[in-house]
Amino acid sequence: MEEYLIYTDSAADLPSHIYEEYDIRIIPMDYLINGKTVTFDTKASDRDRYCKELYEAQRQGADVHTSQITPFRYIEAWTRDLEEGRDILCLTFSSGLSATWENAVNAASQLKEDYPDRKICVIDTLSATAGLGVLVYTACLNRAKGMSIEENAAWMKEKSIYMCHRFTVGDLDYLHKGGRVSAAVALIGGMLNIKPVLVIDDEGKLQVTAKARGMNAAWKNMIRSYVHECGVPDTPKVIYISHSYLYEEAEKLKALVQAAAGPETIVETICQTPIIGVHTGPEFFSLCGFGFHRKEE
Repeated sequence: MEEYLIYTDSAADLPSHIYEEYDIRIIPMDYLINGKTVTFDTKASDRDRYCKELYEAQRQGADVHTSQITPFRYIEAWTRDLEEGRDILCLTFSSGLSATWENAVNAASQLKEDYPDRKICVIDTLSATAGLGVLVYTACLNRAKGMSIEENAAWMKEKSIYMCHRFTVGDLDYLHKGGRVSAAVALIGGMLNIKPVLVIDDEGKLQVTAKARGMNAAWKNMIRSYVHECGVPDTPKVIYISHSYLYEEAEKLKALVQAAAGPETIVETICQTPIIGVHTGPEFFSLCGFGFHRKEE
């Protein structure tokens, strides 16, 4: 089997043991807290410390922002691998939410001029957080089964459209400030303890699909929608739950999801990367896995 590496960026959420087991490579991303730049590698051993610091800073009213990965950062990371004769499969953050994919494509185009015999496949996953994580994990499973880089890339392009993201936030103002939702949509979050349920649509952008009264009701909506849509053939039965350093609550959600999905489904929780947390705020829960429709009709 040909040797190739699997890369993603710091917008992905994966359990720590998966990074180590499959040697997943990460392109770090930057965020700012009150003007101070923090470079975040989501597979770092102390990743939870970064998550905790971000969400505490948000609760205290800190000014937080993210910045895009530059093409140079990709070139810097990939050059050594290419020189060593390794090919690269890179799964990126959704093009509907960031220019990450475009910058990765630009970097690959430049590198192919210097390394014409090497393969660099860049996949726009149209996904984020735990959804991106499930896709990266699946790419690793595909590689372990013997898929070539071309076969794996084709599989991802075909199946990534079935990655469902169901999530809720405590305050839509964070998404509004980051330009991810409109001011009109952001008003929903402040109404009578209304918790919006959002998805990532077929274009990789955010959409509000439901409004629930309270977090428990939002969870039930997320679980009901996912269970209705699950069962895509030839995809792993895996659900990742990401959260904003709310471990106790996440375990409660996990128990509900496991009961609904059944014992044959792997359910794991992950503290959400600060790269996404900057835009979602300190009260966030997502439920991600393969499903027939990304957007509830």
